[in-house]
Amino acid sequence: MTTGASTTVDPTRFQNLFPGLSQAEALATLRKPLEALEDVSDRYLAAAHLVNFPDERTIAALMTCAADDHPAQAQRIARRKAVESLARLGASQALPVIQACLNSEDVYLVENAVWALAELQAQPEAVTDTLLQLLKDGRQNRRVVAQTAARLGIQEAIAPLEALRREEDPLLVTAATAALARLTGNKDGLAALEDHLLHPDVTVRRAVIQDLMDAQAFDALAAIAAAPVSPVFRLRGVRHLADQQHRQGDAQAGVLLPLVDRILLDDPAAVTLVHRYDAPPSLDFLVQELYGTDFGRVYLAVATLMAAANADTLAALTRSFADRGWNDYGAHYHMIKLFGWLGNPQALPLVREALANRRPQFQKSRPAAALTLARLDPRHAETALQDAACEGSFWELRYAALMGLEQLQLPAPSATFADSDWLVALRAEAMASNGPAHG
Repeated sequence: MTTGASTTVDPTRFQNLFPGLSQAEALATLRKPLEALEDVSDRYLAAAHLVNFPDERTIAALMTCAADDHPAQAQRIARRKAVESLARLGASQALPVIQACLNSEDVYLVENAVWALAELQAQPEAVTDTLLQLLKDGRQNRRVVAQTAARLGIQEAIAPLEALRREEDPLLVTAATAALARLTGNKDGLAALEDHLLHPDVTVRRAVIQDLMDAQAFDALAAIAAAPVSPVFRLRGVRHLADQQHRQGDAQAGVLLPLVDRILLDDPAAVTLVHRYDAPPSLDFLVQELYGTDFGRVYLAVATLMAAANADTLAALTRSFADRGWNDYGAHYHMIKLFGWLGNPQALPLVREALANRRPQFQKSRPAAALTLARLDPRHAETALQDAACEGSFWELRYAALMGLEQLQLPAPSATFADSDWLVALRAEAMASNGPAHG
């Protein structure tokens, strides 16, 4: 479950993972007796899939599931997902059912219910006492409780949040600090949160970006852009804060656009590294590091591969890509970027394939492929980049395609000046002011 404030990332982007499953089939699965389930996860999958069918039948079925406290594992996991789906559907009529879940012994259900309260904007007076108790309960995910207390404006939470700032768990400390800034308006403690962007634990580095978003820490934009985490997390943080500034009329193109450009280019030299090697690693080790989940370590490997590139580097990457990199979305992204940094056009077929790849998990590789294509095939990239700049899928791809066109000193397509996304349109306008008139 993703906690915290919503962002401009399309929340439906990963919802329909079972496009062949109809609403009727999902409803039938959710109602099927436990002993008739073919797989323990069937109910869970149905509760997740029903978010694609926002009507009263769906909401009624999900509410029934959320109220069912049968102890079987199949129902426990389905109940958690039903609560989440109800929140994503904006089903405020489900709040009484969700509030009842706060008393469950299932801490994961409680976590989802707490998050759902904020998403559905529960009445603070109806949940204050329970949330204050949960803030003191070490069994619970008190990080999510802190976030929800702040989002609902519960002033009574200030004292217990101050107590959480004295905990040893950095995830609690940063969440409590952000929540207090939100509740009190005092942002003096936010500068200390930026230090956690370089924490040894990647989980903390990712989480503090959410805390900085929640606290509207606009001064942290540059630090977020350089944090050693996935560009998905950095873009999410910068984009959220940029949108906040845009709504307030304070967005500054000269500040925001270079930060977004830097994240999408994703040169490891622009990332603050938190790891180092004690001895020069082997080429095989560096390639295997690209499959890691701690991007702090991955960026170190990428930087090392770039600095020590030789005739064997591209061959090793290509072999690994053919073996399993093509189906590992993290390594896939880094390899597509590395093909561009290495500058060898032999990788062009893989890059063009990545640009056209519409599998949801591989979406961050498409902007990377747009920029790599501009680097590797400057004479023939224009049409593909123009098409990508006007494609209606997601803003990161259109923005990166504009960057690729600018790199080739080509104009922004006319349609991008009226893009539905203000940041893409702003990028096109910046191109026009810095170069030739648009076509």
